[in-house]
Amino acid sequence: MGSDQEVLPDDMVFDILTRLPSLETLDTCKSVCKRWEEMIYETSFMPLYCRRSRKLSGFFIQDMQEHKYFSMFAAMDDHHQDGSTKSDDVCIASLPDDMKILASCNHGILCCVRRRGKNYRYYVCKPTTQQWESLPNPKLRYQTVSVAVMVLGSNPFRYKIVRLSRRGVEESMKDYYAYRCEIFDSKDWRWREVQGIPVLYTELIIDTISTNNAVYWLTDEDNVIAFHEADELLHKFPLPELAMQNKNLSNCKRLVEYQGRLGLTFLKEDGKMALWPTKDGPIKGTIKWIKEAMVIDPENLEDRVQYPTLAGFYNAGIAFLKGFQEVVFYKLEDGSLRRVELDHRMRDASDVFQFRSDLEPVRLGRV
Repeated sequence: MGSDQEVLPDDMVFDILTRLPSLETLDTCKSVCKRWEEMIYETSFMPLYCRRSRKLSGFFIQDMQEHKYFSMFAAMDDHHQDGSTKSDDVCIASLPDDMKILASCNHGILCCVRRRGKNYRYYVCKPTTQQWESLPNPKLRYQTVSVAVMVLGSNPFRYKIVRLSRRGVEESMKDYYAYRCEIFDSKDWRWREVQGIPVLYTELIIDTISTNNAVYWLTDEDNVIAFHEADELLHKFPLPELAMQNKNLSNCKRLVEYQGRLGLTFLKEDGKMALWPTKDGPIKGTIKWIKEAMVIDPENLEDRVQYPTLAGFYNAGIAFLKGFQEVVFYKLEDGSLRRVELDHRMRDASDVFQFRSDLEPVRLGRV
């Protein structure tokens, strides 16, 4: 831009960005300049963008009762008690009761598994277009620890699924677990194993997040295992020292996506919840944490939300909380709440999956 006269006012740029036709274009605009990125992560941006461009952004919620899985979608827009969501002509239906969500992504697809007796079948689906595709199964004799899904391109549509499973204790490594890592590539239409990573026998995976074509697993020994799609290597690095001080609060630590990057939330000694996002992705097994970018005080919520638990971030200014028989969008700026009652068949928001989608059909099957 040659002069100040050529620079568009911020309110005009904001208006243009909320009318972009595709999620892919929106993500590209985040990297144009820092100001555009900040606008896209502003509190008011995504709800307005979804209304104007016919997109969905929110969270799938899942619970299991009497061997059945129940799910619903929670967004900032109108909701129905049957688990479906509708905003103007944008709608998303609930999933079948025998379908368990394993992973989601911000490009419109879910990875699920269906159990029929002793048989299992993996699926990928796009809920906004009601498209389903059955997949070859991975090696199910190994216990599934975590699953993540990522979209690599839209033309042609290509995705990968990363599955971490537990191989068991090897005779040569009696003090260690050998975690097994498999990748399904829609281009090749097959699962293949990549080099796993050994962890202590007592060290277990307690949380998973996927962002920017990378998967991160949090362990109960205060380590993060990172997998990057670009090199298909796994790295292991510790949490920041402050987050490791109280080992008894491991259940209060979780990985989140914050402004498109990996973040960590944990309960501090004063009872407040701290957010530490990262600067860049792991480099040779290390990572740079930004100290205390945000602090949430649960005491400010306890009189309005029963048993509030942070489950993620809708955007930079809106936290997503689990409460008693409800989930809540909590605006950090003014403390206002957007409540969503759980489906009557659900007791708790046991599993939460962040999700964003357009309404365009894609080719989920083999190209």
